[in-house]
Amino acid sequence: MIASAKLTSKFQMTIPAAIRRLLGIAAGDVVILTVEEGAVILRAAKGGWTESSRGLGAEVWKRAGGGAAAVERERDSWE
Repeated sequence: MIASAKLTSKFQMTIPAAIRRLLGIAAGDVVILTVEEGAVILRAAKGGWTESSRGLGAEVWKRAGGGAAAVERERDSWE
C-alpha cells in the first residue's frame, strides 16, 4: 500500500486512516520508526516497547564484531 502525508510547520504528520487500519493502531499507541537504506519504516509497537524493539540496531552490533567485542573495546578505552 502507498499513501502520502504532509508535514506541518512543527514537522508532525497524520498517518492516513488506511495505514492506521492496516497496522491496527489507534490514538495513543506507540509506533517505531527506523531508517533502512534511506527509507523510513513505521512499525506498530505491539506487545510494548521491549517486544517491538527486539532486533533494532542488530546491524550495528554485527559491524562491531558482536556485543562482547564492543564491550571489550569500550573497556580497553578506559585505560
